[in-house]
Amino acid sequence: MSDLIKHVSDTSFWVAHYRAIESERSDSLFKDPYAHILVGDYAPSIEKLQSEATKWAQWTVVMRTYIIDQMIRDLNSKGVTTFLNIGAGLDSRPYRMNLGSEIQWIELDFPHVIKHKSKHLQKFSPSCKLESIGLDLSNRDLRQSQFDILSNKYSNIAVLTEGVLPYLTQKQVSELSEDLIRHSNFKYWITEYISPKSYRYLKDPKRMKALKNAPFQFYPEDWMSFFEGCGWHLMQSQFYTEISEKFGRPTPMPKLFGILELILGKEWAQPFKRMSGFLLWERK
Repeated sequence: MSDLIKHVSDTSFWVAHYRAIESERSDSLFKDPYAHILVGDYAPSIEKLQSEATKWAQWTVVMRTYIIDQMIRDLNSKGVTTFLNIGAGLDSRPYRMNLGSEIQWIELDFPHVIKHKSKHLQKFSPSCKLESIGLDLSNRDLRQSQFDILSNKYSNIAVLTEGVLPYLTQKQVSELSEDLIRHSNFKYWITEYISPKSYRYLKDPKRMKALKNAPFQFYPEDWMSFFEGCGWHLMQSQFYTEISEKFGRPTPMPKLFGILELILGKEWAQPFKRMSGFLLWERK
């Protein structure tokens, strides 16, 4: 797998594989019948990788997928009909979710990713209006030009960056925020949340060996304050462990944690249960 992930875009196969596994469960939190089609021949290579990091990765993918699906439905109920998925990877929400013909879904990613997805899903029809744009998002000039076009074309846009920000530097995330904020039509932003308590694990080269060619780089001192300082107001926060417990799913936490929670209480445990999740921001 470490050889499989030669570029950050390769992580999309990893994510889709875990969505495919979840979809096969009788008690699955979502169904993604397109995931195994998109992963294709990569599945055996992904399965060969077994480590502490892969347990967390699989669990994280399932929880975040469920959370984001709910956030999208919430925004739609508030009248949001345009969604911009930046760094979409092999996401299949326009196909697997019953979004409706009034929804405009726009996905941006590297041209080769968009080409791969279009090729494998060409026999299927999305449930909404779908626009797929191949673009190297690291090219800021091209990105800004595309944002100009989209902002002039659509209003009340919700932006999704699923599994994107951790691979960017703090400067790059700041610039992306600036590019969004400058357009008043970009109203909402769905982002990851990673507590600084997690950083030492994410910086461990042994744990993160599979991502040696696509390392995490975004480590702000205070995740919440960073986005607030960039002009965003927190609307909603959902954390993986709390969602996992809600559905009776085991978490990859050490057994010692459960013992300490019984001894020290829920108040002690809460910060550890809120070490990662997803956030819904509204522009100030």
